[in-house]
Amino acid sequence: MVINLDKSAELDEQESVFHKKLKLKMKEKGKEGRIMVLKDYLDYLIRNKKTIPPDFPTFVREIMGLDDRAGFIHIRIWHGKSELVEFAINKDYEYRVDHYD
Repeated sequence: MVINLDKSAELDEQESVFHKKLKLKMKEKGKEGRIMVLKDYLDYLIRNKKTIPPDFPTFVREIMGLDDRAGFIHIRIWHGKSELVEFAINKDYEYRVDHYD
C-alpha cells in the first residue's frame, strides 16, 4: 500500500476536474479587440514554436461569439496553468482566473 503525502499532486488533480474561467481584457473593445486577441494568440504560438491546436477553427468561432463584458471575454479553461494563461502573461493582457459559474 502506497500513501501519497504530497497534497500538491492531489490539488492539481482536483483543479483539473472542474472548468475555470479565464477573464481576458481585450486591448480594444468589440470585433477589432477579438481579432487582435486571435492575432496575438497566433503570434504567441508561432514565436514559441507551439503546435496550432487542431480545434483552432472552433476556438476562433468561440472568441468571435463571446459576450463582451466591459471589455473582458470569458474563456473556459481546465486549469490555471493553461496555455491560454501563459499567452495572456506573454502578451501582457490583463486577466484573471476564476471558478466557472
